[in-house]
Amino acid sequence: DKLFLLEHGVYMAGSTLKPNIVNPGRNCRAGYSVEEIAEANIFVFEQCFPVAMKGCNYLSGGQDLATAAARLSAINKANKKGPWNLSFSWSQAFQLPLLDLCKGKGVLQLEEMSKLYIEELAIAAAAARGEHKWAKGEGDHVGAKRKAPDST
Repeated sequence: DKLFLLEHGVYMAGSTLKPNIVNPGRNCRAGYSVEEIAEANIFVFEQCFPVAMKGCNYLSGGQDLATAAARLSAINKANKKGPWNLSFSWSQAFQLPLLDLCKGKGVLQLEEMSKLYIEELAIAAAAARGEHKWAKGEGDHVGAKRKAPDST
């Protein structure tokens, strides 16, 4: 509750919210488009995110860069009223692909890592501006398959 924050002396305009993105659960059977996920996030913000707090850095929640970038860009495109700067805490989405470059090689692949990092930053920057172009289906939630009944 924002009043609780104010009562405890939190300077709202200098604070950044770090929530999880509103996503369907892993076992959710319904499918949702990236645009529907974006609208759900904006709806939640419009209901409860204090306008005095200007920034939000979503936690990636284990999403890969392609999924996180598609969802963030769609959220920023859908954000028509809110004054918020919406981005991600990109650490996992950035770090895992960089570390994958080094697997089994015994040494850091600094040149390749630098090149990939610059590419990742460009994707993240475009997503934070709502300008990232995602591929069809990227960022969508594909409904979980129903488990077949046990025939024993």
